[in-house]
Amino acid sequence: MTEWDEMKAVTILKYDESEPQLELREKEIPTPKENEVRIKIHLSPINPSDLMFIRGLYGFKKKAPVSAGFEASGVVDAVGSAIKTLKVGMNVSCVAPQNDGSWAEYMITTEDNCLPLVDGVTLDEGSSFFVNPMTAWAMVSRCTKEGHPAMIQTAAASALGKMVVRLCKERGIPLINIVRKKEQEDSLLAIGAENILNSSSPNYQKELYKISKKLNATYAIDAVAGETAQSLVECMPYGSKVVCYGALSEKPFAVNAGIMLFQNKKIEGFWLSSWIYEIGLEEFQKQAKEAQKFLKTVFQTKINKRFKFEEYKEGLEFYKQHMTEGKVVFGP
Repeated sequence: MTEWDEMKAVTILKYDESEPQLELREKEIPTPKENEVRIKIHLSPINPSDLMFIRGLYGFKKKAPVSAGFEASGVVDAVGSAIKTLKVGMNVSCVAPQNDGSWAEYMITTEDNCLPLVDGVTLDEGSSFFVNPMTAWAMVSRCTKEGHPAMIQTAAASALGKMVVRLCKERGIPLINIVRKKEQEDSLLAIGAENILNSSSPNYQKELYKISKKLNATYAIDAVAGETAQSLVECMPYGSKVVCYGALSEKPFAVNAGIMLFQNKKIEGFWLSSWIYEIGLEEFQKQAKEAQKFLKTVFQTKINKRFKFEEYKEGLEFYKQHMTEGKVVFGP
């Protein structure tokens, strides 16, 4: 086997909550089946879901050993005989929900897990398009569709949170932004965010109750869980809904049954894969094409630092220490 037949891949050897075992491995470059495509990876970001996944805390596990990573951008390198719309040489944003992941020089995926990048969108921009922008797009669209007057978000200083700030401003939706550090408040002010609350403040719950009542904010998206989510449920107005799309605190939260019974409040989960299934692939691709128009504005993503696959340990450690300061990405 020559060097051209092999690729580097950050590989999960063992899932573990405290110390997952990863290793850089040389693997044979895979050949796509008739309904698959092979992507030559340009960049693959680290997302919070990746950290959960390698620790075995995500919604599912792939059989180890398996390459890590969910999201990437790259160039279509080979296509199976049943592929209809993708051609070799096309630039795409893509995900790897099955099989080996995207922290590798090549990956295999299916046609419906690739979004062709429109003219003017770079591979750098496309590397973080599938997960965060489409999640923000879906959750804000649901707020509008369900007729909520205003919205609340936790983890507001995250990359996704800043996208929600811009998208709500674009659509004229009043938004309450919750963070937990002073520097996060400053980073939101810098992009024009309003109604910023710090959950570390001694008067936080009182402030949340007052402003959510004033704006009639009956829709919240939460990426934290734990006490943060519990406060939302307790402080939001009658008939509110909290949508959980993450669990950064890794803690459960308790809800008083009376709040659900007598205040008609609801809690539900959001997972991008389920939303795509719910609206159908054709509608998803239509909305994704529309969303790409905002990649340089609403969904702009700063790449904070790049690491080669060989530097995955340093990359992961850097990301953990700088999660709200822009994307950390892997590449060849």
